[in-house]
Amino acid sequence: MRKKYIPEGELEKIKRFVELGASWLKIQDETKIPRRSAKRAYEEYMRSKSGDDLKAGRQQVISEQFHAHMRDLISLAQSLVSSIGEPVVGDTRSSEKVLDSILEIDVRTHRISNRLMGTTSATKELVIRQNKILLQSLKVHTHETVEWEMLDEWGRDRNIWINKLIELNKEAGEIINNLIQGEQFGKIIKDNVDLIKINEIADGIVDATVRAILNGKVDEAENLIQIIPDERGVRLTFSGDTSRKLQRYEDQKLAETVRDLALHAIKNLRAVKGSEIIIMTNSLKVMRNKKSELEDMLEELRLIPLVLKTQCDICPAQ
Repeated sequence: MRKKYIPEGELEKIKRFVELGASWLKIQDETKIPRRSAKRAYEEYMRSKSGDDLKAGRQQVISEQFHAHMRDLISLAQSLVSSIGEPVVGDTRSSEKVLDSILEIDVRTHRISNRLMGTTSATKELVIRQNKILLQSLKVHTHETVEWEMLDEWGRDRNIWINKLIELNKEAGEIINNLIQGEQFGKIIKDNVDLIKINEIADGIVDATVRAILNGKVDEAENLIQIIPDERGVRLTFSGDTSRKLQRYEDQKLAETVRDLALHAIKNLRAVKGSEIIIMTNSLKVMRNKKSELEDMLEELRLIPLVLKTQCDICPAQ
């Protein structure tokens, strides 16, 4: 038997009667449509509606997941460029260690919580595993516009910097040791300055040298070694910063002698390690340039359209 066609207007009447709780017999009386035909039309409408709702629900989930995916990539890119800046004084990590530390940063703090399991803290292992996947995804989305070799170049110069810094530290210790064995500083230093402070002086002249390199004023490293008045005497700083690396002395003349020792040492260090300092300066320039270029290429305003027009293995299905 051929199905009876129910016009849209009549179907709307049937829907209203069903919503009011009317029986199919009542609906037949009111609409003049056989109850079986009315019921069949209504059930087909409900099946179609369920399918449309399911599609809409799926599309909403896909949209949410894609938005989260984009935020993951943007967050990872921002974490990457912010972490590969110029070296920080006292940081002797290799480029590999720096990149490993980036992978340990949980950039997915905005992740969609599981309604059944609830929101749980990600383990370090999970964060690293997911970040490795995201980094590969980021490279796929940006392979036509981002020269990822720049990250390798940054890493090579980072390691050059660290190797030369280690040499500076070793040489600084030898220079200080030689100076306190001489007549000019030997007796007063040995008699009045303990080994801990002597080691701090060696660290301090390297600190001042590195800061001078970072400031682009290598020949002015001595200006960072200062004596600062104190209510209980004086303090000696090697960084030009009164809040860090301070040595306290009650005797002004002893502090001046230690400062003179540091000034002699820093000049000797620059004379002996001048070529290494030049290499560090050049490496610093490369690191800064690579960071700036990557920062520009991975800028959020550039990254969003790239993600929208490309697809990686973990992109939600569109």
